[in-house]
Amino acid sequence: MVDKKNQQMNTLPAKHIIQLSLALVCLLVMFFNASYAQSPNRNFFYPVTDFGAVATKDSISTIAIQRAIDACAMAGGGTVYFGPGQYTAGQIYLKSNVNIHLEAGAVLYASVNPDHYKKPKGNYEADDQINSPNEACLFFADSVSNVSFTGKGKINGQAQHIWNDLQKVDLFIEKEILNAKAAGIAMQRFYAKDPKVRLVFINLAKDITLRDITLEDSPDWGLHIGNATNVLIDGINVLSSLEKGVNSDGIDIDGCKNVRISNCNIATGDDAICLKSTLRNGHYSSCENIVINNCTLVSTSTALKIGTESHGDFRDIIFSNCTIRNSNRGISIVVRDGATVENILFTNLFIECNRKHFNWWGDGDPIRFILLKRNPDSRLGAIRNIYVKNVVATGQGTSLIKGFEGKPLENIVLDNVTLMLQPESLQDKRSTAIIQIETSNRVSIRDATLGWDKGVEKAWTFGIAAKGVNGLTLDNIQWVNPISKTALIQLSAVSNLVTGGTFNPNKWIIRK
Repeated sequence: MVDKKNQQMNTLPAKHIIQLSLALVCLLVMFFNASYAQSPNRNFFYPVTDFGAVATKDSISTIAIQRAIDACAMAGGGTVYFGPGQYTAGQIYLKSNVNIHLEAGAVLYASVNPDHYKKPKGNYEADDQINSPNEACLFFADSVSNVSFTGKGKINGQAQHIWNDLQKVDLFIEKEILNAKAAGIAMQRFYAKDPKVRLVFINLAKDITLRDITLEDSPDWGLHIGNATNVLIDGINVLSSLEKGVNSDGIDIDGCKNVRISNCNIATGDDAICLKSTLRNGHYSSCENIVINNCTLVSTSTALKIGTESHGDFRDIIFSNCTIRNSNRGISIVVRDGATVENILFTNLFIECNRKHFNWWGDGDPIRFILLKRNPDSRLGAIRNIYVKNVVATGQGTSLIKGFEGKPLENIVLDNVTLMLQPESLQDKRSTAIIQIETSNRVSIRDATLGWDKGVEKAWTFGIAAKGVNGLTLDNIQWVNPISKTALIQLSAVSNLVTGGTFNPNKWIIRK
């Protein structure tokens, strides 16, 4: 039996079949577009030039770029596109589900006019910034999700600096400043000029991605991610003047969880990659579940750092497979605000440290773990379960592991570590021992090579100087170019000493 409906279709003229087919296609397209318009992940492009941006450096395109971002966000999301050319803007506000894509050959400059920035509301407590407004930002976002930056283009902060007399003494390095003055070094340094712009500040966020872009010449922190979860930073470059770039940190991860930073090239004045927890509007968050690997780093301060802003805790963090060169400090943990720092692994690192001008934090020291109180009434934190493994380091400063009075560091392990002390390149000498350990419990140095590389400084003392340590293990230590044929280790108030391997305690130790 032949179906009548099919029989009727078969007898329709060809032109009617084509018309029905076209009508069906139109209906499907309309349905598809209606469904697609509701999707927050659609890959629509919003070229900033379509909204009035002008690709010339001397034109201010803030309003046009903001219009493109707003239109993209209102439509459910997409990509705000910067084609090749030079753009300039003041403060821009990011929105959820927006990707900022800078094509190769595109450069977005931060305006140097202070009137082009509005400081975000709220105060936060950090070094020398207590109760002060947040810094101005080129890109600012608060309470957003699914925000990304991609492309081979650049964001340039147009940082400006002035060489001037020392305006005030940084109390955190007061001893170093006085030492430099006594050595005859002029009390002058570089200062950043206004506007002190952060290039990217994203706060209270989730699902943040940055890939491939270059951030350069930032007057302040280059990339600041605060109180965020699920952050991926891959293959970006962050570059600023190593001589002039005061406060121009590379990447600051501030109270964030589930963070991956990989394959980045960072060469900055101030810290290269810094994990911190600031107090902002009375709120702070912990840093947890963080992996930083496969990066090349140069820093006029510290290459890989935890602190000093340390209100929230830090735990379960890995720094691995990084090359650090020409830095004022290699790796550091500095707690001043009451945080507990625990379960941290530094592994597979090459470190080269050289002394910098007196105003920078760092002594040319490869390692510094220290517990402090920012103010007399600050909470006292803790540092424990820190593992340094497979590290080769040269430096001009003394590495330091030091607790606070009544609060020792706990369980610090240096395993298969090479530390070579070199003569200092500057006249304000600081180094003494290769490594100094104070106020700590359960410190292990095993399978280590310690030595002095070419030349002798008058202030050099011992390979290891330990004071107030309960539970010190020294196992299989090799010495290179020892400056003394007898004692290489000084112990003071050290209990529960354990030695092993090729270690010779009778020959190498002097007790004070």
